Amino acid sequence: MIKKIIIEKAERLQKIPSSSFVETRRIKLSLMRRGVDIIDLGDLNPDPSLRDLFILPVDKSDMFAPCDPSTWQELKRESGKWLQLKYDIRVRPDTEVLPFFGERRVLHQLLLSLLNAGDLAAVPDPCDPTYRTASILAGAEVEVFPLLERNDYLPNLTALPSSGRGAKLPKILFLNYPHDPTSAVTDLGFYREVVEWAGKKNVLVINDVSGNEICYDDHVPVSLLQTKGARKLALEKFSFFALTGIQFGFLVGDKSVIAQTESLQQILGDRPSQAPVLQALELLRRYSEISHRNNLEFTLRRATLLKELFKLNWKARKPKAGPFVWVKVPARYSSVGFFRMLLRKAGVVISPGFGFGEHGEGYFRIALNPPAEQLRQAMERLLSHSHIWQRRYRPKS
Repeated sequence: MIKKIIIEKAERLQKIPSSSFVETRRIKLSLMRRGVDIIDLGDLNPDPSLRDLFILPVDKSDMFAPCDPSTWQELKRESGKWLQLKYDIRVRPDTEVLPFFGERRVLHQLLLSLLNAGDLAAVPDPCDPTYRTASILAGAEVEVFPLLERNDYLPNLTALPSSGRGAKLPKILFLNYPHDPTSAVTDLGFYREVVEWAGKKNVLVINDVSGNEICYDDHVPVSLLQTKGARKLALEKFSFFALTGIQFGFLVGDKSVIAQTESLQQILGDRPSQAPVLQALELLRRYSEISHRNNLEFTLRRATLLKELFKLNWKARKPKAGPFVWVKVPARYSSVGFFRMLLRKAGVVISPGFGFGEHGEGYFRIALNPPAEQLRQAMERLLSHSHIWQRRYRPKS
């Protein structure tokens, strides 16, 4: 008689913290099967209409054919031109730029190409869970450093446990501004401090500036690579997903790091087809027009959402950039408990702050996914259920 074999999952998977986002999908599916109309303000799933300006008719042969090498090099060159126009950053596109099609996948590939078992990665809290997950799957140890509201969600680098004398130094430090989930922004003065710190500690800084493509109130976005000396010790991730809804972006930095990651992609056979590369080229060439129109749309969405949040008496952080609004959870609720209640009672999905780390507790994130009218509908649902969380607390007798 053949016995069933028992295979335990890898230890590295056991180190990955459980995610509230998995529960979100489970509850959503359950409610949708019962016919509940769900409005999703949780995950970033941009409105498809944002792509209308630059969608090209796709040839069937381009849809499945591997990207032509000459087209790939052209995309690198256009990415370099975009960097120079927007940030006055001059790079060698053939060796210092790596386009990608897949936000999370490229981070996993990058860390697999850089980290060894036992290396230390310093990760902010709260932050996108991908930073921590990708580090763990690459075999690294993770050191968390807090981002606090009273410090405008900027880290105190000298307070890192690994900054002490004789302590193990991180190999990689993650930063992310405009910050996901809080939408906090920074300036070149802070980036100069980062470059000075990383240079002394011999630490590679990975800075995710994806939120820079959505700006409000004449906010001028900045890049770490605009700082003198940053090119030698930093890698930056640019992305157009939030702005347009296409999974395109590129990494920029030291040519050896770019070469390692590109080499791993080739080993894994990860190369896009011709069609998305042509779409990305169209986006870069028409960026000013697309960015202007879509930023007007996000400005309308932000204004609509903040107006409705004010009616609910919820305390929200007004973002200067990025597609998210960070909101204080009403008293007496945990972020996860509040998220469950809104989903089950009103059919509205938010992202609980605890899902971004321990220091995200007490808040939740709203993504400016849908058009303004749908945002208004979601807020009207919440307003009609506001009596639930505005009840006075009555202790048991």
